[in-house]
Amino acid sequence: MKRILSFIIKDKVFFIALIFAAISMFFIPPSVAYLGYINTKVLIVMFTLMISVAGMYETHFFDFIATKLVIRFVSIKWIALVIILVTFFLGMFLTNDAVLLTLVPFTIFVTKHTKQEKYSLIIIILQTIAANMGSALTPMGDPQNIYLYAFYDIPFDEFLLATLPITLTGLVLLILTTLFRIPHKECELNLVAPSVRWDRVILYSLFLVNALLSILRIVNVWITLGATIILALIYGRHLFKRIDYHLLLTFTAFFIFTGNLSQMQFLETLTREFLSSQTSVYFTGLVTSQFISNVPAAVLLSTFTDRMYWQALLQGVNVGSMGTIIGSLASLISFKYILKEDRSHLKTYLLNYTVLSIIYITMITLILFII
Repeated sequence: MKRILSFIIKDKVFFIALIFAAISMFFIPPSVAYLGYINTKVLIVMFTLMISVAGMYETHFFDFIATKLVIRFVSIKWIALVIILVTFFLGMFLTNDAVLLTLVPFTIFVTKHTKQEKYSLIIIILQTIAANMGSALTPMGDPQNIYLYAFYDIPFDEFLLATLPITLTGLVLLILTTLFRIPHKECELNLVAPSVRWDRVILYSLFLVNALLSILRIVNVWITLGATIILALIYGRHLFKRIDYHLLLTFTAFFIFTGNLSQMQFLETLTREFLSSQTSVYFTGLVTSQFISNVPAAVLLSTFTDRMYWQALLQGVNVGSMGTIIGSLASLISFKYILKEDRSHLKTYLLNYTVLSIIYITMITLILFII
């Protein structure tokens, strides 16, 4: 019982989601209908992506790419730009949290190695934004994207058209911010690229391709799940320990909570009347993300948002990944590294992150509404 309680309390988001789900059960008693609330496709896609990304992560392939690109430059400005761009583009194909888990420690190491620690804060802030803006483009980049892509059954090309303005505007802003905020200061960078097990890279690439094919709806998700489990049992049983079960259970809890809310007719009528335009849906998604994070916001609001407004909701929760530090769960990863490294920079980090986020949110929102 102690281990179960420890597991539940360990992840605060999961714990809160579980409480909300439990409270909703008093209003809508548990029944077989609960099974209809749970979107198994989303959970399967997330599970298969987690295994494949965990495998790629342990091969040090991402560190290898970053090191090979960075060692070509002798200025902290260009080193920072390369790190930020690598974070941005990797985020399109992998979940943003996996990219930050790999590259934020890499940034801390590089800035210490080159004695440019004073620039580590701004680089990490821009990295965090880059991970969120890059991952916003594709269904596989963010958990909320995976969910909304499956929930509304969005065609892949339409999904990209909806998120492309966010990602392109974010890219331009990131490049300009890096060039203006970080000076051209030469430094020595004598790094050696980490050794990579290329046989494992090829193996886990197959895992990743298998997951992506299910996202693109080329392969049935149940076939993808079966193939992933079989391959993992044969070649990487330890990967099952690397799965973020808290996130999967958080989604399950929110499915139950929002499913029960949708059964409350008065609440559904009231909410649907409010979420009755592209503008209201967009800003509700953006603002709600600031308080409960964009993943729960996407699950909650999709319950009451008509399919004709999927684009506004998708854009709102992705732009909402910036702003407060909890706008995106991935942003907390960077924040935890700052806490671990030096708590004296905490206020500076939060102030700079918030100011830049507000500027980015404003600019991207203007572009979206102009388009």
